[in-house]
Amino acid sequence: MEDWQRNDLTIYDRHADGWWDPRDRAFASLRSVNQYRLAWLRRHLQRELTGARIADLGCGGGLLAVPLAAAGAIVVGVDLSRASLRTARAHATGLALFTHGDLDRCPLASASFDIVLLADVIEHVADWRHTLAEAARLLRPQGQLYVNTINRTRRARWLAVHLAEGLGLVPRGTHDPELFVRPEELQAAARAHGLRCTRIDGEAPALATTLRKRVICLKESRSLAVAYAALFAKESS
Repeated sequence: MEDWQRNDLTIYDRHADGWWDPRDRAFASLRSVNQYRLAWLRRHLQRELTGARIADLGCGGGLLAVPLAAAGAIVVGVDLSRASLRTARAHATGLALFTHGDLDRCPLASASFDIVLLADVIEHVADWRHTLAEAARLLRPQGQLYVNTINRTRRARWLAVHLAEGLGLVPRGTHDPELFVRPEELQAAARAHGLRCTRIDGEAPALATTLRKRVICLKESRSLAVAYAALFAKESS
């Protein structure tokens, strides 16, 4: 019998001071994988970041929002964890704006962003399709949506839950594998909201490096069986 809660969102309050702390273990893997994701975004967004309006939904402590703002983007982060937002604001020193909000009723204006980010988010919400609809609402025509998430497969369950949580690479209770999302489900839901998939790439842990460094290190994969990153473009009305 498990004695912890799956998809325990209180983790982000309890460890909120550690988002940027290199000594903190709770978010060490997130700091690592976000470096990979920043590099992926810079390669594949195929647009100038300077002046781009970006909404980072489920922004946590600002690990994506702050460096994107430092690169010249106008970034607004939204999160449910007030403690994490305090850390994000303290670290951003005015580079990005952060606001408290529920992604089911995102407190941002429709059609006001060039890029919307859902990084490590949809596998943590009860109704990810509604969250996706909110993300689509925020996008301007031809705007881009970035989604990173975990596939609902046995392999992903073993790596993301049993291995990563069992070895302490992420806090126990971080994920509920029943909430993982298959890429075909995501793409079908996106099409229903006028979002066309322009790129989808697999991600997998670089196991040797991960075990040596004791943090999750990602590499590109031809397979979507573990995790994946996808870009969508909003069709013109």
